[in-house]
Amino acid sequence: MKKIAWGACALFVLAFSPAQAADEYKWIGQITEDGAALSFAIPQSDASKLDFHCDRRTKKIVVNYEHEPKDPRDGMKLTLQLSRKGNAAAANVNIATTGQRLELDDKFLLQGEIRMSPQLRRILSEGGTLLATVNGQTDEIPLDGAMQAARRLFASCP
Repeated sequence: MKKIAWGACALFVLAFSPAQAADEYKWIGQITEDGAALSFAIPQSDASKLDFHCDRRTKKIVVNYEHEPKDPRDGMKLTLQLSRKGNAAAANVNIATTGQRLELDDKFLLQGEIRMSPQLRRILSEGGTLLATVNGQTDEIPLDGAMQAARRLFASCP
């Protein structure tokens, strides 16, 4: 009986181990019908923390950021600041966003629109840690793999 209990325990630990790459967020770049996208997301899922989608025709980038602010309300206006840890003064980007509750999965999404800038290009391509700040709340997002994944975005929205 003890062997079965230990075996079940070991199986549980392996099944829910953080080493499972499929459950980890990573940078994903892709060509879309009208441009290119760059997402910090879990592959093969609908989980996405930060997403950039460039429309090749207009050269505008729609930014989506999943974030639960204090007192969230549909239509609220917030500024999302993107920078790199340890280098915030050298390159930062402020994005005016509008918040909306997604009914299907009960997430709060901030959405804004920008154009590619040298500052955004530096943040996404120089490695380290991305800082996403809204009203003093900061998420740290590792930039490992972002430069490689962002090449299509950079090509579509130079």
